[in-house]
Amino acid sequence: MRALWAIYLRGLIILRNRAGKTLISFFLSPVLYALAFGWGVGRNLDVEGVPYLTFMLPGLIALSGMNQSFSIAAEINISRFLTYFFEEYLLSPARGYIVVLGNVLYGVTKGLGSFIAVIIIGFCFGAVPGNGFMIVVPVMLNSIMFSSLGVLIALTVKNHRDMNSFTSFVITPMSFIAGTFFSLEGLPKIFHHLSEVMPLTHSSLTIRALFLGRPIGVYHYLIMAGYTLLFFLLAVRQVRKAVA
Repeated sequence: MRALWAIYLRGLIILRNRAGKTLISFFLSPVLYALAFGWGVGRNLDVEGVPYLTFMLPGLIALSGMNQSFSIAAEINISRFLTYFFEEYLLSPARGYIVVLGNVLYGVTKGLGSFIAVIIIGFCFGAVPGNGFMIVVPVMLNSIMFSSLGVLIALTVKNHRDMNSFTSFVITPMSFIAGTFFSLEGLPKIFHHLSEVMPLTHSSLTIRALFLGRPIGVYHYLIMAGYTLLFFLLAVRQVRKAVA
């Protein structure tokens, strides 16, 4: 537990030292999306029986949570290839799963920060969650899932170029075709089937259902939990390979 706390505490210190920039990052992109898509393009548009901004905001929660949680990958990448700080984790007595879990908790903290920011933005624009605190469950799962993916990718890539490639070819496309900004029913079949295997899709659908007070299938939670477990275990495997 001391090793876990030490790793997590380092993340909290980084957040404290970058508090201003971090807060701006929590609010800036969601505000721009809300203004451009929700207030601008979709001001007089209804989707699935609700105003477009209300429809979009849950997707924005999932998207912002993904971006903030996954962003720890870039920090780990820097600590591996520039400062070599991550080597200290590998040389410490901390077990592999502790190293991963400590970094995941840091990513989850950032993900929850973005969630609070988007909820505040939603209140400002008049979009209020319909299911109260129940929405926190998929938000947490979304943050854990993409934090685990961030650790996995950061420990897998060989350089900064590979990291940028993963973001460009996986994270960015997933941001737009995973049901964040528009209904999946409007997608061509090939993209619809592709979106169904994307973890962000299930986050968006689950958060939106709870946000709008609608029923949602349990299998969405199971898929998210499956991805989370897979990413976490593979990240632990990468830590063990790095130590060996």
